[in-house]
Amino acid sequence: MSVSDAQIIALLQAGKKQGMNTLFERYYKPLVLFANTLLHDLPEAEDIVLEQFVKIWEKELYRHIHPHALSTFLFTIVKNACINQIAKQGLFTEQLDLPHYSIAEEESNQLDETAIETVLTAVRKLPEKTQRVVQLVMCQGCTYQETANKLDVSINTVKTLLKAGMKELRSELKGYKKIFLLFMLFPRKFQ
Repeated sequence: MSVSDAQIIALLQAGKKQGMNTLFERYYKPLVLFANTLLHDLPEAEDIVLEQFVKIWEKELYRHIHPHALSTFLFTIVKNACINQIAKQGLFTEQLDLPHYSIAEEESNQLDETAIETVLTAVRKLPEKTQRVVQLVMCQGCTYQETANKLDVSINTVKTLLKAGMKELRSELKGYKKIFLLFMLFPRKFQ
């Protein structure tokens, strides 16, 4: 029997470890894969994801999660932890070969217009509905539920279209790995 995200949150809020176990079983692998795309270091990605699960349990962060935003919340905290790790290790300047940028500068400065146009062109090549999902979730920061409501589709459709869109963008931007990574880390700069 499949347990919904809302049921997982209810179990967590009731203080039941079963909720944490179910949360871990459902999201550990996808979160590790996501973290690994940012860090390119599987053991480090696993450590970061585990740290986030511990933080969720110990600091009772689950008390603040809307049941329909669980996935978004988890991927956001893992993304932020990866950004912090990249900054801590100085990987941003080394791996991306951007010697005069720090993460703080990168967020506050505008990205190169050519890079932005490259991503926007790739997004425009996506099928219309997929394009809209990528824009709403990645660029505008809408939750899956908000996106589903705006497009009058199910949350599963949003997830499927987003996954397909990101896969297509990764393929389309394969010669621009740095730009794709920046899009993943700072999507709102690409509006």
